[in-house]
Amino acid sequence: MNQKELIEYLQTQGIISSKNIEITPLNGGVSCEILLLDNGEKRIVVKRALKKLKVKEDWFADIGRNHTEQKYLKYVGNLLPEAVPKILYQDEEHHFFCMEMIEGDFSNWKKELMEGKINAEYAREAGRILGLIHNTSFDKVEVASQFDTLQNFHELRIDPYLLSTAKKHPQLLSYFSEEALRLSNTKKCLVHGDFSPKNIMVSPHRIVVLDCEVAWYGDPVFDLAFLINHFILKALLMPEQSQQLIHLAEEFFQTYQSNISFSSKETLEEQTIHLLLLLMLARVDGKSPVEYLQEEQQDVVRNFVYKTLPKKVKTLDAFSDLWVNSIQLENEY
Repeated sequence: MNQKELIEYLQTQGIISSKNIEITPLNGGVSCEILLLDNGEKRIVVKRALKKLKVKEDWFADIGRNHTEQKYLKYVGNLLPEAVPKILYQDEEHHFFCMEMIEGDFSNWKKELMEGKINAEYAREAGRILGLIHNTSFDKVEVASQFDTLQNFHELRIDPYLLSTAKKHPQLLSYFSEEALRLSNTKKCLVHGDFSPKNIMVSPHRIVVLDCEVAWYGDPVFDLAFLINHFILKALLMPEQSQQLIHLAEEFFQTYQSNISFSSKETLEEQTIHLLLLLMLARVDGKSPVEYLQEEQQDVVRNFVYKTLPKKVKTLDAFSDLWVNSIQLENEY
């Protein structure tokens, strides 16, 4: 279904009127097409998944993940209605859905961070929301059956992030393969799978979580490490604000921890740091590298991961000290 056919279809369904409709493509990352439809009176967002993702390497995934996203938005919408956009219409046959446009005084969290605007309250609120989602869904058979999406998670995360990176770093193969197996065998709670600043809209009043097509009933550690990784890598990009960015990671983790009751801080922290190191390397040499690190900075990440993985760092404080030291050494030259 092309854009013209999509508009006509939505008109026949009464979703948007037949007045002149302005179509604006929105940034949907690498995995989907997102369109803003505006007829002058009503603005809605249409999202549909892409079979081939928009990256340099070949990367294919099942478009059925669009239905997974719809289910995640519904589940979280019932739990925390202010934390996700409202679904206005869904079409399983054509693999798309319509949702409200998040407007007003919202901005994209990644954009704010890249501009050097650092607000610890956003990190705390992200930790609160994620903690409540994980805690509420923990050990729930009905949620596990609804999000039995390991194959999707494998296509979108385990293979492109862990296994693909391992092929470029055979010396670390055992670390990556063991973590991939651990993640595949862990079924604890509902995991977002793409919990990152680019998928979070922030405002003084609330934050809204987007882009949950990777959702899977699995390991909460993945969401924790995935978000913290973005703070850590941006600390390398912006050394003058590295302490503030690392502080975001600490505030996020502490608030998250205070909103869950299913795991000890020590176990969760150690597992998060281990996966974090693997994801740091994955965002340099995996199928979805971050766009903002230069080659010299990428080498800093590679060297740090190689040196730190064998140390089995147990606390975020210890990890942060090691990372800050690496950043300082990089900027002395």
